[in-house]
Amino acid sequence: MITDDIKNLKDYNVVSDEVLKFINNLNVNTPEGRYEINDRIYANVESYQRKSLLEASLESHRKYIDIQLLLSGTERIEYTNIDGLEAINAYDCIKDIIFYKRPAAEIGSVILNGRNFAIFYPQDAHAPQISTLALQNNVKKVVVKIAVDYL
Repeated sequence: MITDDIKNLKDYNVVSDEVLKFINNLNVNTPEGRYEINDRIYANVESYQRKSLLEASLESHRKYIDIQLLLSGTERIEYTNIDGLEAINAYDCIKDIIFYKRPAAEIGSVILNGRNFAIFYPQDAHAPQISTLALQNNVKKVVVKIAVDYL
């Protein structure tokens, strides 16, 4: 898992010029939906109400790397390595997702706020959409999905 200031996004090799161009053209008025960047990269722009910690589920992906950043609002994302996690269900190869039980040990977290981003690799379980103390309940987010075998 990587988190950093949005101005440093260009410094990561997983981020191509196509991805940077796409992200740089986003704003809070970008319509929700799926955007094809190329045949191995796409992005989802979505709005939603954040969840409580108890409602959030740890998930990971095998085929895609996630780059997550907010266009409005704030949210907390918890994360941990998938090693030793107990799966709740079988891996869904169509949706490229598997969910896990929350471990007893403490795990890391990051607050996304529109000025930073997070990158999650296949070994990174993450629980997104968690409410923060901020007053705004809704967020607008973009998740860029980069095929692992694209790199």
